[in-house]
Amino acid sequence: MLRKAAMLVALGFSAGAQAEVLPIISGEPASAAEVAMMHGVAVDQFSGSDGRALAAAFERQLARATDRAGADYFAIYSLQSPGAADRVEVVFEGGASASVEERRTQQKRRYCKDAEKPRTDCEDKVKEEREVTCRQRVIALTSDLRAARELDGRIIYSRALPRRDEVTWCPADAAPPASEDVISRMIGDVAADFADDFTPLWQNQAVRVLESRKGLSKDQGNRFKAALKATKTDAGEACRLFDDLAAEAASQRSLAYNAALCAEMRGDWETALARFEAMAGDRDANAAARRVQGTMAALALEEERSRRRSE
Repeated sequence: MLRKAAMLVALGFSAGAQAEVLPIISGEPASAAEVAMMHGVAVDQFSGSDGRALAAAFERQLARATDRAGADYFAIYSLQSPGAADRVEVVFEGGASASVEERRTQQKRRYCKDAEKPRTDCEDKVKEEREVTCRQRVIALTSDLRAARELDGRIIYSRALPRRDEVTWCPADAAPPASEDVISRMIGDVAADFADDFTPLWQNQAVRVLESRKGLSKDQGNRFKAALKATKTDAGEACRLFDDLAAEAASQRSLAYNAALCAEMRGDWETALARFEAMAGDRDANAAARRVQGTMAALALEEERSRRRSE
């Protein structure tokens, strides 16, 4: 879930409604690169009281995974199927168990004065502090996942992901969600976090251009303002103007950065990286260089994976 804050691949990104930004498609390589190279996978039985639920949720996440072109990233097989023997490259196994503990706890809360039953729907000035008996619930989920290479049985991935949900409710409070619903949500989150480790992350970003005209002539400044305006409707035209200006004033910070950003937008990663790195010490350029390096690493992983599959 952490990697998926903005992750879904949507190549039809439009910057039409944005202000002074360029549309950038960026990538991050999978953290479990060896597993990410595999194509045929199988999910074995999971242990624990909630293992079956985690196995099913994890398998659904794998089935949703796609590459940059939108094709299924994995082919998922049942270990009992006739085709599994020749096609499965990695087998996932793991486990999950949830525990629920409830207890009474004393809390100090403010309630309406003179109310027969605890109420909070009054002005604060007519409330008084009372010590009341409340309930506290703690749900703890332990989960782990391992990936074994089918070729030799070697474990090539192992990770444990604990989760905890704690809630306290007192008289007049709304009851919390049912324990079963919370556990189901936690299992879904864990399954998504595990699956994120095995595929590159592709996302669309609206990256803001730099807007300072310091050091430009009046004519260059006017053309720079035209380029800024064009970012709202025509990114290609904006970049044409930025590139022309950068050829005239290559050392001007905004132009150097924006021209590099345009190269990144076009998918000319090597040029973009070289331009960002040439702005050594610039915080914005350094962050952009790291983004481009991540994209290049994700592309290299997918290209190598495609090459292996074609052999």
